[in-house]
Amino acid sequence: MQNLKSSNANRRKLLYYLYHTPIVYFFPSIISRLRLKNILNNSFQEENIQSRVRYYFKKTSSFRVSNKGKNLSELFCNQFFKNKQNSHFIDFYILLQFFNKKNKVDFIYSKKDYVDSSIAKEHPPYPTFVKSRPIDSYNKNSILLKLNQVKLFHFINDTKKFENKKNQAVWRGDVGNNSFRKYFVKNFYRTPLFDIGQTDPKQDVPWMKNFMSIKDQLEYKFIFCLEGKCISTNLHWAMSSNSVCVMPKPKYESWFMEGKLEDGVHYIKVKDDFSDAEKKIEFYKNKHDKCLEIIDNANKFVKQFKNVKQERLIQLLILKQYFKSTGQYG
Repeated sequence: MQNLKSSNANRRKLLYYLYHTPIVYFFPSIISRLRLKNILNNSFQEENIQSRVRYYFKKTSSFRVSNKGKNLSELFCNQFFKNKQNSHFIDFYILLQFFNKKNKVDFIYSKKDYVDSSIAKEHPPYPTFVKSRPIDSYNKNSILLKLNQVKLFHFINDTKKFENKKNQAVWRGDVGNNSFRKYFVKNFYRTPLFDIGQTDPKQDVPWMKNFMSIKDQLEYKFIFCLEGKCISTNLHWAMSSNSVCVMPKPKYESWFMEGKLEDGVHYIKVKDDFSDAEKKIEFYKNKHDKCLEIIDNANKFVKQFKNVKQERLIQLLILKQYFKSTGQYG
């Protein structure tokens, strides 16, 4: 089963790189720049699009790019000699090709040393493009883009109805990237209502369990979605399923706008120490109609991220606003 997981993930990555790498290395950027005006005129006044732009890009005043900012060519060279975040770079680079290649940006993955998701938990000292950010009132310098799409934005088609699933909550995952995950499985793996366990790192502990595929997890009515290095990476596919997401209130958000998710509307909220998790699930497993309502709301929330043209448009509007704010547009 572990091999099946790796095979599916590797297949997605392979297709991603086969499609996008030629665009980065061989597609003339002048073509993208010539298309920009037509794309930006594509219903960009719609309120739902503008509201998302404002959500991702909260800075309203003008500002300067820092002395660490890089232009398109510098980002390209930086990627060649250092950066391990290949999908982040490709997603960002393809968007930047629509603008003047001399424009400079501050990008959290453009530093000399390798940077992982833990950096995104901090507040940048100047407006910076990031994959994720803390959910608070101090995150105005963190500008969100749809980065690492190949890993995060993986949605599914769940054919099994909620009423035909097991009356339990499931979770499998790596506990090495968040102490709350380890606390959760260590203290609650014996709970009959939960089928949870650690799959990585490999250890001789009672809560160590075998890998469980997404297909097998969809056999359960409830799916725990737990933050790892920053965001919860299974939240995207879980919210596109016919199961109900269960999690503490998110502390970090990405392009998926986790900060907009509401308890009892899109998911079931439990305490950070999971002390009420069993009670909450026991309550909701007997509230069939309410669960179906939450699932429907979650599915509708996910739907907005499936419109490829609209997703690109919103990101290009964010970049346009960034370059206007830094005096680089026009």
